[in-house]
Amino acid sequence: MFLAYARVSTDDQMTNESQISDMERAAPGLHIKIARIYEESGSAFNDEDKRVEFRKMMEHAKREPSIEGILVHDFSRFYREPLGCAEAKRELKRYRVRLVSVSEGEWDPSTMSGLMKETLTNFKNASYSLDVAFHTTKGMRSNVSRRDPEIGHCYKNGGRPPWGFKAYNVERGFDSRGKVICKTLWKLDDSLVADRPLWEWVRHVLVDLRLAKRASLDSIRDYLNERSVPARRKSFWSTSSLYSLLQPNTLLQYAGYAVWNVHEKSGRKRHASEWVVVEDAHPAIINLEEAQAITEVNELQGRRWSDKSKGRMAEVRSKGSPYLLSGGLFVCRRCGENMTSHINRGRRYYLCGSSAYRRGLGCGEGFQVRKEDIERAVVDEVGRMFKSCSNSKRLRTLISNELRTQANQDRTELNAINDELARMDKETANIRRAVKDGLDDLEWANSELHRLRAERKQMEARRSRTEKQPEPPALSLKDVENYMQSFSEVLANGTKEERREFIRLFVKKVELDPVTGDIMITLLSRPPGLRSRDTRTPASRETGVQIGLVAGAGFEPATFGL
Repeated sequence: MFLAYARVSTDDQMTNESQISDMERAAPGLHIKIARIYEESGSAFNDEDKRVEFRKMMEHAKREPSIEGILVHDFSRFYREPLGCAEAKRELKRYRVRLVSVSEGEWDPSTMSGLMKETLTNFKNASYSLDVAFHTTKGMRSNVSRRDPEIGHCYKNGGRPPWGFKAYNVERGFDSRGKVICKTLWKLDDSLVADRPLWEWVRHVLVDLRLAKRASLDSIRDYLNERSVPARRKSFWSTSSLYSLLQPNTLLQYAGYAVWNVHEKSGRKRHASEWVVVEDAHPAIINLEEAQAITEVNELQGRRWSDKSKGRMAEVRSKGSPYLLSGGLFVCRRCGENMTSHINRGRRYYLCGSSAYRRGLGCGEGFQVRKEDIERAVVDEVGRMFKSCSNSKRLRTLISNELRTQANQDRTELNAINDELARMDKETANIRRAVKDGLDDLEWANSELHRLRAERKQMEARRSRTEKQPEPPALSLKDVENYMQSFSEVLANGTKEERREFIRLFVKKVELDPVTGDIMITLLSRPPGLRSRDTRTPASRETGVQIGLVAGAGFEPATFGL
């Protein structure tokens, strides 16, 4: 029995349906019987976390002894990133699961010819993905500056527009295949809310309340909620939602500017010098002077809050969040909102986001849980799970492989950066040669040289960061055994990000029931990568651990609940 996997990304012309039909036609000739088909859409290069169906398929293949292999249309559907592909194939091989391609056949990588075919195929797939990513980014950078010939505003690259704007599509000719070309533009959202167009609510909040009256985010939140003005994603406004509207890049968009390339793929915000900013890109709700004045109000109130908190805000921002269960791991069972960080009389707590940001709207009376109590309970449960499902030899192999994989990824990235720098040097030389030979469009040449200098500066910064990565240390078996014996100390000595990621290997979610005062920790029965060789238990099966944290024993009512 085989599992079939179909994946289509935005750069592909082939659909999942055509891949599936090709696999179903080829299966009888390959003496393959398909037990189940997994399919999804999305890029397979540097974005593996979003491939939910892929992970489900891998777990199915590993836990079900009757599964002999996985059938794909071509190997790029399975994986494009070479290091991750090799690791995934090794993992399947441990469970005696084959990987077969309809269009590229099957080969034995233990032979010289098979190894050569596999290496060339992985290189082809990775090169194609890098090339697509480069040209896609280049096209998006160009698209955000292109103006519509009829309307005069700039095209958009997708994504949800800020509150107060509405996206719409226009048809602009046909491509080489005769398909209609659709472009996206923004316009003011004139939907009526409380007898006022939505875009006017935006201007009222930004100019009348924030700029003129210096209103706080909490007071603006209450003002909008009392008048039943719906938030963008939820029924009620929160302070964090309003905070996002006051960011410099968003204020520029409200002033009619297109702002692109603000965030990296990881979500980290880039420096403003790296943003692509185009004026008069869409209708404006405020002018540039008003946007600058609102920014000054934000900075002034930010300094006042920092002074009022006696440096606590600066400490939190400089060292990162000290809350291990942040990021959606700890939630309120009643409303589903994340439990957020909260400081009350110098002590740290977790508090339901509805209470913290919406005064309980959408949930009810809020409760706060002592940070040290719930985190200690979770760490203790993770420690028991860790010791019960791992052995020192297997764990040492996994850690060493992970360290080597990371080092190989750094070397691969460094090679790609050097290749890109060489390409920029060649392109720069070509432009200068063209100018020397009498190129007429000197304005274009200057703009291209300026762009190449800026891109080269960014690329050199990336190379510098990559070159500074240290070589992975060698771990002995005794080191790993000592780590297992002193699990709590090891977890305590890691960085906050490392500790948080380690907890997520074992804990699926932590839920608070504010009515009964119970906290439920749902653990994964087998953490990924730490199951024994003969175990076929699925990693997705959950086991619940009930913890009775009640009032007076680490669980306290919030003093500002409804």
